[in-house]
Amino acid sequence: MSFKIGFIGAGNMGRAIASGLVAKGICAPADLRCVSASGKGAEIMAQKTGGSVAASKRELIENSDVVILAFKPQHLETITKEEANALAGKLVISVLAGRTLESMQAVAPDAANLVRVMPNTPSQIGKGVSTYCFSKDPSAQEKETVEAILSSLGTAYEVAEEQLHIATVINGCGPAFYFRIVQLLGEAAEKRGLDKTLAMKLAAETAIGSMELFNASGRDPQDLIDEVVSPNGVTHALLTSLDRNGFPQIMDTSAGDAVSRSVELSQSK
Repeated sequence: MSFKIGFIGAGNMGRAIASGLVAKGICAPADLRCVSASGKGAEIMAQKTGGSVAASKRELIENSDVVILAFKPQHLETITKEEANALAGKLVISVLAGRTLESMQAVAPDAANLVRVMPNTPSQIGKGVSTYCFSKDPSAQEKETVEAILSSLGTAYEVAEEQLHIATVINGCGPAFYFRIVQLLGEAAEKRGLDKTLAMKLAAETAIGSMELFNASGRDPQDLIDEVVSPNGVTHALLTSLDRNGFPQIMDTSAGDAVSRSVELSQSK
């Protein structure tokens, strides 16, 4: 597969995608172009990937098969009519948080297809999880292209756009949730006499091993929980305390609050 990719916006996520594409051989450096508002981000991306900096957004679009929107979400409407015309017939992929397919369609009505993607920060090391949706049924080539691009970040799963709100809570917000767990366990351990740095390493490595076991086993989480829990043992005390203090309700309420905020943000743009 060979295609030319243009990045409008060259922040952390744009650079992560571009670097992954080149590292995995999905895109040759010569086929990668970028442009950014200040020009500094594009220069960094070009230096990091071997790609080139485009003279303008329009020039980038005209010389790309796939255009990736990776700038600040509130700047979507700054796409000019001339640039929108240049997007006609192009596959346009957006990583603009909260921007709906409808809002993208309003800006690029003649694009061949539009793709809305929610990546996450582990994409920076090729361990990301992305969720995505198309504005219309994709051709086999479009689907293959999108999957190839997102595979450079890690794994990717297609969902309906209305499901992106809850998917965002899981894969988009998820890293912050797991970082918070590690942080809190470190603080609890330090309070009880264990070095905080060691505690956080124990927490992180245990989480990684546990999740790899879960993925490899294909089993229900409860089955794996039951293997760890002994009646009236230490793990039993931990889980009982979590339930007694409302952890299941906290998780459900927090997920609901985050979904509501996702919906609110998408409607305000």
